[in-house]
Amino acid sequence: MSEAPKYRKQGFMVNKRILLLGGAGFIGRNLCQQLQQNGHHLTVIDRVNPQLPNVTFTYGDMNDLQHFPLALLSEVDCIYWLAWSSKPQSANEQPRADLQNNVVAGLALLDYLVQLEQPPRVFFISTGGAMYGATTVYPTPESECPQPIGAYGISKWTFEQYLALYQRLYGLDYLIFRPGNPYGEGQSPQAKQGAVAVFMGLLAQQQPIKLWGDGLVERDYLYIQDLVAALVKALNYFPEPQQARTFNLGSGEGLSLLDLLTAIEATTALSANIHYLPARHVDVPKVALDCQQAKQYLGWQTTTPLAQGLANTWHWIQHTIMQ
Repeated sequence: MSEAPKYRKQGFMVNKRILLLGGAGFIGRNLCQQLQQNGHHLTVIDRVNPQLPNVTFTYGDMNDLQHFPLALLSEVDCIYWLAWSSKPQSANEQPRADLQNNVVAGLALLDYLVQLEQPPRVFFISTGGAMYGATTVYPTPESECPQPIGAYGISKWTFEQYLALYQRLYGLDYLIFRPGNPYGEGQSPQAKQGAVAVFMGLLAQQQPIKLWGDGLVERDYLYIQDLVAALVKALNYFPEPQQARTFNLGSGEGLSLLDLLTAIEATTALSANIHYLPARHVDVPKVALDCQQAKQYLGWQTTTPLAQGLANTWHWIQHTIMQ
């Protein structure tokens, strides 16, 4: 790995061979559907089959490289790196496992990539919500020094730094995306992450909603189709040496959990039964992302108002989950 690889720089990317690493999740499935509509050839490597039409699925676990389909990495033009085995809570509970399963295992794949004659581009889906910690700069730009206060944000930031290192050492081409809190169709109400879907699911079942603290912590909510639009635009962005490689993706505004719940009540015409729990030390008070860099370099900004995104999500839950 002493010599920089030959990277295939291309123009407008149509009908490309695209790999989604960890493509069976909420973001991956929505991204697959859009990329397929755009005419690209898709392969998903995951531990779960997304069962999407015209998408090739191959089982793969980054922690088992002996059986990982490494040969596929040399057959694609770019990789959407969605695979991440932990959530914020589980990462804090088992930080060593989080580091081993995501950062160390990810580095092993990067080591393989940079040995290829023409390594694919890497689009890493990081985190905006857990990246900046208790900053006082709102909306928060990418230039603000990350101060993650939980293991999840720490490991995501660490992997970002290794991508930058491998670009300097070996010429690996990469982009980093830091989304806020994605929500929308396809997000399971049974999951432990994703306030919009979880709240809607509990309301539909007439179950109490538990809020940590006073419910005033703010998050930057991003509709899934707006997020997908930004990720698709990455295909046609080839940064020059001084141009941005890291992009916040969000609405630019923070919304408290209580205000979100009020908006969801209006959407669903249901009333919430709130149970307040003690505040957690790992919850930052506010997230609001400055996305001017994505607008400048990618020509991207959010287009879906919160009310419309919530209505779309509720319609999907009613006709898919509640049937």
